[in-house]
Amino acid sequence: MEHFDPQTLQIVVAGVVAGTLLLQVILLIAILAGVRKAANAVREDINEIRDSVTPLVTQTQELLARVGPKIDATATDLAAFTRALRIQTASVQTTVIEISESARQQAGRIDGMVTSVLDNTERAATMVNDAVSKPLRQLTGALAFLGAVVETLRAPQVHAPKPPGEPTHGDSGMFI
Repeated sequence: MEHFDPQTLQIVVAGVVAGTLLLQVILLIAILAGVRKAANAVREDINEIRDSVTPLVTQTQELLARVGPKIDATATDLAAFTRALRIQTASVQTTVIEISESARQQAGRIDGMVTSVLDNTERAATMVNDAVSKPLRQLTGALAFLGAVVETLRAPQVHAPKPPGEPTHGDSGMFI
């Protein structure tokens, strides 16, 4: 390698560099072709997806366009129903409170009336008892007295009193 001069060496290096550059260009063109092919495949896939999704999106939009007002109307009706239900619930609650208060008052009145009737009945029974039993006891006492008198009068007398001056048997001489 001694007889190569620097110019030849530069030519050889330039040739190797040119070959390397040519090889890089060929590789870059091959990469470019592969990227284009992949980009076209991706583009076709995207178009297929778009073609299959677009009708779904369109149908969904149409469905939402048809159903949207109904959903709004339903939500409005539901809100109105809820408000009316709250009002009616409050009304029923007020009515129940009034009825229970009225029932409580009536129960108090009935309790007072029953208590008054029972107290008056007890007083009347006591008065009747006193009115009947006192005369009955007096009548019973009077009847007992009469019975005792009749018994006394009906009983035989054991010693009849002797007229005065008539001597009794066994005392004829014994007068002191």
